[in-house]
Amino acid sequence: MTKGFFLRYMKPISAIVIGLIVLIGLSVAFFQQEEKEKNSLGSYGAGQIPQAVMQYKPIIESELKKHGLEEHINVLLAITTQESGGTASLDIMQASESLGLPPNTIQDPLYSIEIGVNYFAEVMKQAEDAGVDVDTAIQAYNMGNGFIPFVAENGGTYSSELAQKFSNEMKDKTGWVVYGDPNYVANVKKYMGSADGNTVAVTGELADFQKMFEAYQGMPYVFGGASPSTSFDCSGLWYYLFPEIGVTIPRTAQAQYDFSEKIDKRDLQAGDLVFFHSTYATSDYITHLGMYMGNGMMYHAGDPLQYTSIEKPYWEEHLAGYGRIVDFKS
Repeated sequence: MTKGFFLRYMKPISAIVIGLIVLIGLSVAFFQQEEKEKNSLGSYGAGQIPQAVMQYKPIIESELKKHGLEEHINVLLAITTQESGGTASLDIMQASESLGLPPNTIQDPLYSIEIGVNYFAEVMKQAEDAGVDVDTAIQAYNMGNGFIPFVAENGGTYSSELAQKFSNEMKDKTGWVVYGDPNYVANVKKYMGSADGNTVAVTGELADFQKMFEAYQGMPYVFGGASPSTSFDCSGLWYYLFPEIGVTIPRTAQAQYDFSEKIDKRDLQAGDLVFFHSTYATSDYITHLGMYMGNGMMYHAGDPLQYTSIEKPYWEEHLAGYGRIVDFKS
């Protein structure tokens, strides 16, 4: 063969070969990315984490790196905040039970982090292998890794309803009065500042939400009521309405206060909740709430359901604070 032959034919062939290699490379990258997205357990943003927990951030990050999970630092900070707030126990991640020990057996925060992160890595690996989401792994941190196959067998996607069902089944099985916290994921997420967190930036106007609760204006207060068929009590009204905009909240006034992001009066805006204490005899401190609507007015399940001024002496006397579950400012 002559040199001219190579110049004439091999250059086009080389170009074709190179093109095929590039095409194959892009295809492989595409399928790898597709598989990565399929298996991704997601990530979450940082939220309102107390300094008592933030001081341990470098140590938690270091432990996560051992498992290749450092991207989930914000999840672990939120879990630690939910478990102890950094101050309620020396076992700051409540990791004793993952070792089969009684609660709070661990008395060293650093050891608690080591064991807690190790258990988190375990449930994350099991969740990924089972093809379920990160919320399932978070709930499994609280309820045990048996929750993971339970979700996998029931649709593969976490929901608070599945958590409650699993809790009920385990209570029947063990004879325990309480088994885990079915609202654990929501309780953890309230310490996370992303759209996946508890403080949700909703699409739509407060006015649209307002129309829903105004539809029940004038209905009587009914203790324990949580639907239009029974009427409502103070927390039952919001327990019924928030899911209408895709936000699940706990049932009682105290639990809704605990669930909310606490805000200062100067940051109060329409759509925030106003909480009151000691309005009747009960073991809970928070006993009543309403939704702030601006200009000193709130809507609440009084008797009847109505607007009223929070500046009345009675409400000022019992004011406990303000909380935000949904940020209606998009």
